[in-house]
Amino acid sequence: MNFKRTTAGVGFIEVMTATVIISISCIGLLMGVVHARSELHALEVKERATEELLNYMEYWKGRVADGNLSPAERAGDPDGDEIYLVGSLGQRYTIKARLYYDLEKLDRFTDYGTTDFTRYELECWIKWSDYFATPPSRYAGRVGKERRLSTVMSVFEI
Repeated sequence: MNFKRTTAGVGFIEVMTATVIISISCIGLLMGVVHARSELHALEVKERATEELLNYMEYWKGRVADGNLSPAERAGDPDGDEIYLVGSLGQRYTIKARLYYDLEKLDRFTDYGTTDFTRYELECWIKWSDYFATPPSRYAGRVGKERRLSTVMSVFEI
């Protein structure tokens, strides 16, 4: 008996094994890319929120230094000012935020003695929810993010 020998080639099992290995590695790669993109988006939104908060704080520092604050402005802002971190009114993809401030007049007594000038503690903060950065779950959309800044200002009477 003489069997006919064929040349060695790539069989069906080898092709399917290679396809499975490549598919698994591609899924891992795509999951990494999606995660990196969502982290980059969250960082971009946080940076934008910080810029808005710094601008808001500078505005109120100027108003305090000016000295012409109304009694309502001295009480703070519990409702907050609404802004858009991403997009604008009427667009499909937007991220809304609220800016708040609290202004408190400090007494003249400090840890280092008494002072002869008026001092204010100004605290500003921003709150937002980024629905696109949170994974889909029962808590999606309910996770709030917040940044806070605080300073003590001295107002010198001229």
